[in-house]
Amino acid sequence: MPGLARYWQDLTRVWRAYCSVLIGMNDSTTETRSTGHLESPSARDNGPVQTRTGWLREFLDSRIFNSATLFGVIPVGTAFGHWISKLIALPQLRRLAVGEVPWTPLRKPLSESTVVLLSTGGVHLRNDKPFNLNGDPTFRIIPKDAQQADLAISHQAYDKTDALRDINLVFPIERLRELETEHVIGRLSELHYAFGLMGSAKKLMPAIKEVARRISESGVDLALLVPA
Repeated sequence: MPGLARYWQDLTRVWRAYCSVLIGMNDSTTETRSTGHLESPSARDNGPVQTRTGWLREFLDSRIFNSATLFGVIPVGTAFGHWISKLIALPQLRRLAVGEVPWTPLRKPLSESTVVLLSTGGVHLRNDKPFNLNGDPTFRIIPKDAQQADLAISHQAYDKTDALRDINLVFPIERLRELETEHVIGRLSELHYAFGLMGSAKKLMPAIKEVARRISESGVDLALLVPA
């Protein structure tokens, strides 16, 4: 079964690379980290935007890499689609998992805790470099005062229709600010972190360790993980 999962990964990677050549995209995965600086309000409109990739790439995404299907054929929302997804992901997780997950109990009341937000929805500041849609092992930094109009989404593996209307579905920064104002949580971290699409969990580890170091040094008590 791991051999089948590897076959599908390699086949998908080759096809995506071929399409990228046709479109003339840069397939570089050089590490890129944002500074967390917001752009001028005059350069923004009222809501988050989707990163544009050109008409050919968007046509291929909608017809072949459709966010509602896997490999353009299997509906992701079905039991069979979930099974295929696990078939691809679980071998990687088993290789990386060593022993039990070191969950840390919360040592103070939620109302006194500092909370950080981490998302894999491909969210980033508009003035940051977009995530590489073919796979990106880097992360982006988003400040706590970011508004919906400051943000963009660079991701091709889920339906972004609703997230583009309300970014809180994949990056609930506004809801957390409300909880801070209502004293449900003690404090919202000044900086938050986002990842994009990456097929290799191993390649993500350097960025994950760097984000974990930053979070630990900033005195965060609780991390809210929001998958795409």
